[in-house]
Amino acid sequence: MGRTIGKSFAVVTVVAGLGACSLTMEERDEMAEQVYDRNWVVSQIEGVPVAPGVTSTLTIAGDGKVSGNAGCNGYFGSVIVDDSAMSFGNLGSTRRACPEPAMGQEDRMLRALDSTRGYRLEQRDLVLLDGAGNMVLRFIPGEAV
Repeated sequence: MGRTIGKSFAVVTVVAGLGACSLTMEERDEMAEQVYDRNWVVSQIEGVPVAPGVTSTLTIAGDGKVSGNAGCNGYFGSVIVDDSAMSFGNLGSTRRACPEPAMGQEDRMLRALDSTRGYRLEQRDLVLLDGAGNMVLRFIPGEAV
């Protein structure tokens, strides 16, 4: 009889654990859904406001593709979003030369994307974080795509 109670307890524990995983997955999906299919506009790079008149953007698709304008050139690549983790890979861009401050902002933005390891939503803003949890990029929401 002791074995039956032990097995029942184990089944209840496993079922409860699966229910918790399911809830976490739904919460995680809900958070990630807020970043997908929106044209995010950079407001700060490493805590410094963007240059006046230079627009840098980011669009994250639900299928793992990323694109945008870094300030001068268009860029594209892949992204992994998992819970509060986010990282970009295989980033490529067009190769036009532009005057300052666009080129400097573009270089800083692409380096910041490369160093991204996480994200959080702060009210309506998307904040990208490096491996130490420091903000590398802050975006304000743009139009849905």
